[in-house]
Amino acid sequence: MESRIEEIKNYILYLKKNVGLHITLHPRGSEQLITSSELIAFNIHDHPHCLYVKTFTEAHEHCINRQYKITEKCKNGSFCGTCYAGVFEFVYPLSDGENIAGFLCVGSYRPKNYISYIKRCAEKYAVSLKNLERTASNLMPPPDKTEIDTLIFPLIRMIELAYIQFDTPKEVSALSEKVLRYVNRHYAEKTTLQDICKKFSCSRSAVSHTFKKTVGKSFREYLITKRLQTAKLLLAHSGLSITEISASVGFSDSNYFSSVFKKSVGISPRTYRNKSRAGT
Repeated sequence: MESRIEEIKNYILYLKKNVGLHITLHPRGSEQLITSSELIAFNIHDHPHCLYVKTFTEAHEHCINRQYKITEKCKNGSFCGTCYAGVFEFVYPLSDGENIAGFLCVGSYRPKNYISYIKRCAEKYAVSLKNLERTASNLMPPPDKTEIDTLIFPLIRMIELAYIQFDTPKEVSALSEKVLRYVNRHYAEKTTLQDICKKFSCSRSAVSHTFKKTVGKSFREYLITKRLQTAKLLLAHSGLSITEISASVGFSDSNYFSSVFKKSVGISPRTYRNKSRAGT
């Protein structure tokens, strides 16, 4: 199964790097093929516009709450549409061989009327319209669906075959699923190991063991990595200032953010931004 997960991951990365597709996987309920494997990395949209919007808790919760309705709609097959943040996406159902196990999204594209969406988003969730306009400027017009179908159908078949062959993990993965899902949703907030323990009524050692076993990193290492991954995307593709990016990904002090970033990446956030935009 590990080799099959690796194949799926590599194909998604190929489509991302060589074709420019933004692909996300959204499991239904307690499904664990995705949540207990490396595929969890593809559970959140990595486009700067989506990342920025989701740093606002209420907006992010709206997105999460909509996923149930999207899964239900997938019972009628694939479809496309525009989300509340003004992002056009292609949506495909994922099956475990018997039932809808979740869905796959391909985005992030700009609909013709995206301005009206981001204006409503800014007003409803108290998000800066100016910043939304900056991040949304990187959204591309949607391609023809037949082009996306040709690239995505092989991936869907790979995932569905993995579902059929997948063995449900032991109980430790249930905690792993809950904790990872929570951190991936709340990484931009002030989240501590103590918060996690209280949230899921478990010990520090249980959470620490879960993280080490599942992702090979401690809770703190995973949290910092998640924040820095998001920061790098925003530095490369958005017009947000370094201070704004620092706050958006969960750092209350921009100087501390710069220090952590440089220690991890090897260069300062400003240098990283300049290099990314220069294509080096």
